Amino acid sequence: MTDSIQTLPLKSINGFASGLSISRKRSRDSSSFNPSLISIPNVSLNYQHQNGQFGELTLLNDDISSQMYQQQLEIDRFVVHHTENVRTEIEEMRRQNARRLIAAVHEGITKRLKTKEEEIIKIGQMNWSLEEKVKSLIVENQILKELCETNEATANALRNKLQQVLAQIQLPHHEFADNSAKAKATSALVDDAESFCGSNYEEDHERDRERKVSDRWCRSCGKEESCVLLLPCRHLCVCTSCVSSLNICPICNSVKSAAVVVNMNLF
Repeated sequence: MTDSIQTLPLKSINGFASGLSISRKRSRDSSSFNPSLISIPNVSLNYQHQNGQFGELTLLNDDISSQMYQQQLEIDRFVVHHTENVRTEIEEMRRQNARRLIAAVHEGITKRLKTKEEEIIKIGQMNWSLEEKVKSLIVENQILKELCETNEATANALRNKLQQVLAQIQLPHHEFADNSAKAKATSALVDDAESFCGSNYEEDHERDRERKVSDRWCRSCGKEESCVLLLPCRHLCVCTSCVSSLNICPICNSVKSAAVVVNMNLF
């Protein structure tokens, strides 16, 4: 098709050029104007020949224009198709990048949330252990308070006995000077009172010591020291080995709801 397009204009142009050369040669040969030499039929033939050549050029130009138009349309379609493909690829790459970014952000947030949850669990466990420690300290404080009250009551009783003995000893000096026998009797009474009070004190002290010693041992096995406080009766009467096997208090037979280990080193 290209060869035909290129050769046709050359032929038509050569023909047109040959016509022009013929007319130029004729014009050169006739140096002067001679009306008798003009031939009308030759002019009409030349005109027809030139009209045919121009018609061929017009058809050729129309064919070339149509082919160029078709090629331009094909180029436009190719450009549009390529542009659409590029746009689609760019959008797909953008979506993939967005998905990767979202996945990375989601993974980072998930890791941070997991770390925070672990920290919350650890803090909760620490709070629970601290609460249990506070409860144990409260119970120990209550036990110490009760022991202090008991010791204070014992000290008050001993103080009252001592005051009674001192009141019996302190007699008026004039009565002691007037009646020596009475003074001797009073002295004997004081001695008896002192010996009686001392013996009572020693007996009470021995009895308290024995009671405390007996209370220190486990009421269940009797082999280990009592260091577990039963609730709600608050009796310190069992050891750590027996508390798991007991459901009732050995002293008051009340149902055990809880048990607290008491640090006996504080006493």
